[in-house]
Amino acid sequence: MPPPLKQLEKLRIGFIHPDLGIGGAERLVVDAAISLQNLGHEVVMFTSRHDPKRCFEETRDGTLKVHVLGSSIPRTLTKAFPLTIIFSILRSLLLAFLLVMSILWPEPAVFFNPLSPLKPFDIFIVDQQSVSIPFIRLLTGTRVVFYCHFPDKLLSGGWTINLDAQQGQEKIIRKKVGLMKRVYRWPIDKLEEFTTGQSDIVLSNSKFTSEVYARVFPSLAQRPPRVVYPCIDVDAYRPSATVKKGKGKAKAEPEVELIQSDRPTFISFNRFEAKKNAALAIKAFAKLRDDALIPDDEFDNLRLVLGGGYDKDELDNVQTLSDLQKLCGECHLRHHTITSSSMSEAPLENTQILFILNFSNAQKSHFLTSPNTRGLLYTPSNEHFGIVPLEAMSCGVPVIAVNSGGPTETIIDLAASPDGGTGYLRSPNEEEWAQAILSLLNLTEDDRTKISQSARRRVEEKFSLETLGKELEVAIMFYILYE
Repeated sequence: MPPPLKQLEKLRIGFIHPDLGIGGAERLVVDAAISLQNLGHEVVMFTSRHDPKRCFEETRDGTLKVHVLGSSIPRTLTKAFPLTIIFSILRSLLLAFLLVMSILWPEPAVFFNPLSPLKPFDIFIVDQQSVSIPFIRLLTGTRVVFYCHFPDKLLSGGWTINLDAQQGQEKIIRKKVGLMKRVYRWPIDKLEEFTTGQSDIVLSNSKFTSEVYARVFPSLAQRPPRVVYPCIDVDAYRPSATVKKGKGKAKAEPEVELIQSDRPTFISFNRFEAKKNAALAIKAFAKLRDDALIPDDEFDNLRLVLGGGYDKDELDNVQTLSDLQKLCGECHLRHHTITSSSMSEAPLENTQILFILNFSNAQKSHFLTSPNTRGLLYTPSNEHFGIVPLEAMSCGVPVIAVNSGGPTETIIDLAASPDGGTGYLRSPNEEEWAQAILSLLNLTEDDRTKISQSARRRVEEKFSLETLGKELEVAIMFYILYE
């Protein structure tokens, strides 16, 4: 049994995250930091990149203390030869060096100890990039927790995961990659496995990730990660906290007025990355018309909104957005794009696909709490966890997601549990998704209310911010007392 928490004093905790942008991993790190801070612990965040125009509000409004270290090293070499992972490793090592020197080297603060005098920490929580772990542990003697979102080896090294639907087992398969790619990735993958194993505690975001971790890191299989699910601040998604009261649109913020509509709307929130497969949402949406599932006039009144983090310096982001816009043209769907720098460009009333780049909290909250939102389309396959479905469910919005990875641990399929279901889990096939979308459109008000209540209840009971803080605290303190 975990030790009674009252026996332990509050801790000074440092979070180390490579890029505090807008994404699921960043949302988890921010929520984890806030949840521990709410329990009375002192929390400080360190990162090598923090753009105030592309980050969560809590990291710029003073809620969390954030220090940027290691940003002097570029993120890539060239467009032709980006060597992204190499430069990510170098930036992480520089961050760790500057952090350690700020702790160990006395003031005055100079270029190699910019935060001196920096008080020592009781524990560090590191995620995404593990290379700094041995360095931090050796020089500071501080315990290190590594939170595994998903092995980088599988994200960047030419691997893919296929699910055997009949046996329900994960199959990890190496895609065909050239010899140079294999040579390039081999030492990086070995370094990841070694440095991850140097942490005092390894946590993961889902059972799915823990099972995959044990398969791809054979030397660490005897020490599987403890699952600590990402959670959300349920109170932040209540309508009273996000929607201004009053009549008409005049009360709304300008950025919300820009995207308001009385039309039935489906939403899909993800970073603009190819692996997120947002094309599935567009193709399934078009199937409603192409397969005559609903009348043309009803289809013309529908709207699909795709929003998420977008970085013009990331080639994947730029190419993915371009491909999605091209797909809209091929599907004969009217589309419009709102960027963070052109908020005055209002979409036409008959826009069917609306892209919103780096949407604000107010815009996101509007869609999640709007009575016109019919459902969330969560398109990634084998997603490690998926925080967006929780955000939607917290607001009572039903979710359609791919039947693999983390969403299978958070979403209850209506087909399996009509009385307690929170959405649909389907194969990544546009025909199946179109049918699921049609089911949500045809829900009665009573059925919609029942699903909404089930979704909210599941998040409150299993995935609240309070739960996250307590789970992290128990995992950390159990190790401190008993290891």
